[in-house]
Amino acid sequence: MLLSVGDEQVNLEEYERIYRKNNNAASLNRQSPEEYLDLFINFKLKVKEAEALGMDTTARFRNELEGYRKQLARPYLVDEEAKEAMMQEAYEWSKYDIRASHILIRLPESPSPDDTLTAYDKIMEIRNRVMSGEAFDVVARATSEDTRVHENGGDLNYFTVFSTVYPFEKMAYNTPVGKVSMPFRTSYGYHILRVVDKRPARGSIKVAHIFIRTPEGTSEEKKKEAYERIQMISDSLQLGTDFSELAMRYSDDRNSARSGGEMAWFGTGRMIPEFEDAAFALEKKGELSKPFKSFYGWHMVKLIDKKEIGSYEEMKPELQQKIDRGERNAARTDSFISRLKSEYQFSENREALQPLYQGVDSTLSLGTWQAGSLADLDQVLFRIGEKGVTNGAFASYIEQEQYHGKARDPRVWVDQLYKSYTDEQVIAYEEARLPEKYPEFRYIYEEYHDGILLFDIMDQQVWSKAISDTTGLEAYHRANRKSYMWGERTDAFVVTCSEGVDITAVRNAYKKIRKGKLDQEKLNAIHCPNDTVPCITLTRHLVEKGENDMIDASAGISGPGQIVDTDGTKSFVIIKGLRSPEPKKLDETRGQVTSDYQEYLEAEWLKTLKEKYPVEVNQDMLTQIKP
Repeated sequence: MLLSVGDEQVNLEEYERIYRKNNNAASLNRQSPEEYLDLFINFKLKVKEAEALGMDTTARFRNELEGYRKQLARPYLVDEEAKEAMMQEAYEWSKYDIRASHILIRLPESPSPDDTLTAYDKIMEIRNRVMSGEAFDVVARATSEDTRVHENGGDLNYFTVFSTVYPFEKMAYNTPVGKVSMPFRTSYGYHILRVVDKRPARGSIKVAHIFIRTPEGTSEEKKKEAYERIQMISDSLQLGTDFSELAMRYSDDRNSARSGGEMAWFGTGRMIPEFEDAAFALEKKGELSKPFKSFYGWHMVKLIDKKEIGSYEEMKPELQQKIDRGERNAARTDSFISRLKSEYQFSENREALQPLYQGVDSTLSLGTWQAGSLADLDQVLFRIGEKGVTNGAFASYIEQEQYHGKARDPRVWVDQLYKSYTDEQVIAYEEARLPEKYPEFRYIYEEYHDGILLFDIMDQQVWSKAISDTTGLEAYHRANRKSYMWGERTDAFVVTCSEGVDITAVRNAYKKIRKGKLDQEKLNAIHCPNDTVPCITLTRHLVEKGENDMIDASAGISGPGQIVDTDGTKSFVIIKGLRSPEPKKLDETRGQVTSDYQEYLEAEWLKTLKEKYPVEVNQDMLTQIKP
């Protein structure tokens, strides 16, 4: 061992790690291992005393340390490799636009096993019809439960990455053009899809537009008026009328009209196909489209700017932000938990769920279900590493978390909560093992632990004590008065006169001013009796050399000093005398005395700690550390 502090042993590795962390190339005041050792010993003594006083057992300390631990653990509870792979995957997908058609068989929000099986069987039957040669759009109109299928026959047109839910997007990008996927599940239900086309991504675009609305049910007369109106706008633009002016005056899209028709940047899949096609067909900034018709009305578009897909590094911040949300984040979490289950040989006994299936009822949907005797069950439900979790513990969890369920069937509700419970327990098991798995985590956590204790005990024994112990502070000041001395000081008056004052007359009265026979009030009464505010100010200064330039310049002059012009005023100095060096009063140097008293308290305290916790150092071992 390198050293001992009381009964605590510190090995060479621990000391060298902390020494190098605090004495690296960037350190302003690098020390040798021998020099730094004194600081390290003092640190260890203070922390040991804090622990001896039980400061690490208080609720405040534990809460603060736990907050640090949660914050510190967060990066370790994320699969960084999976996160990077998912960002790379999204970037590669962003290079292409996909056109696909789909058929949907919906599932309720929390389906029962029977609901799921029925939906799966149905989507498989539908796929068999398509694979047998029936037209996809015909089958879609006859079977799909998508609300827009009768309008589009299941055709979703072109879309790109982040345009739809992750499982759908993943299947679309991984199905070859012209092929029909196997059934897959999303939060909406079961789907099959057929990829119609795959093209290079168009990137993103910014345009301004003018919109003339013709809603469903518009009369023929109103449709004609709308057509004539868009043609009038088109003619005005051809004659050079400002686009933004016409947008503000005529466009029925009032949100964009307020900004001259300008819209936010958008890419594939964000607008109706007619609008996207017309916008992306424009090539030069400022170019105008011809009037074009959509289901909603008439449009004209002006190109403001276009941009291609950026490099991976350029898009990485945006990709990271997007994959940290929604189903991608959930998929990554599920993958991480699955990996942990494998690592810790997770096993489960689902038979132990049977008493819970039998014990739950419709009160779950009211949030009033009680576990009762089920909480006392002791059958092992699952194991994580060396830890076994009972079905009784899960029953208590159901009672606590029942408000978070949404299933109609109480058994399905139990299954949902079971997944949440196992996920939480796996993560908690991993978090508890972070110190043994990751030495760096353990080191930083220990530093947090010791740092909080150090702050608390220093505040108690030194910092706050020096401020609150007024008797001790005064005694320390009296005992060390000669350490807090004023140097030789000049006692002087500075006289400042406003414009128009006869400064010569004021200067001639310098002897009376110096003797105190003329103060500011009397000077103003004599030299500026009609002014409502003082036209002469008289200030007295007791200063050391270097604190006041005017007084320094007049030192040794018995009469009035030179006149100094400053911003319309004139000033001069009258030296009253010199004061010999003398001790400062406590209030005149309280900050410095308090600081010195704190150092004194700390030094005296360390003496007692070294007696209480003897320190021994192996000097030979210390020499093994090279600066």
